[in-house]
Amino acid sequence: VMFSKRIKMLGNTFRKNWGTAAFGMLLKEINDAEIIGNTFEENTIGINIEGSNRIIYKNNNFIRNGWAIKVLGACYANTFTKNNFLYNSFDISYNSKLNDNLFDQNYWSDYTGYDLDKNGLGDVPYRPVKLFSYIVNKTPETIVLLRSLFMDIIDFSEKVSPVFTPDKLLDTRPLMKKAP
Repeated sequence: VMFSKRIKMLGNTFRKNWGTAAFGMLLKEINDAEIIGNTFEENTIGINIEGSNRIIYKNNNFIRNGWAIKVLGACYANTFTKNNFLYNSFDISYNSKLNDNLFDQNYWSDYTGYDLDKNGLGDVPYRPVKLFSYIVNKTPETIVLLRSLFMDIIDFSEKVSPVFTPDKLLDTRPLMKKAP
């Protein structure tokens, strides 16, 4: 989907699009749109976003994709709410240190936080961009290290002291259970 305004994509399924140039959905220069209630399952990239602004992503399921969402610059004021990110190799990939997109109340299968007040929202913010996804974007050959201890170590170091991933790209109220 390219060069469009005010479109709605509701209730679609994007499944098993594998390959170096395969996407569940490619968005380029899309503005003021709604992407609601879709399923992106087992794609190389669930959604590839470039130059797209003010889009509402809500109640979507991202299941076992290589990259659930890959953001490639000039994407501003987008809202990601109540989406389920389930068992993707990378939930969010970002190629910039700047972020003014909102991630709020999404379910992340990798989230290891807790909910002491039992309100259904995690008490610890979740950072969906991993350092290893940043490295793979810069040097694609490093993908061979995907399931290695090395990957776990560098992702943990970025979690403790974020340097390369966008400072403000976090879900401050991650869901503890999948969104309906």
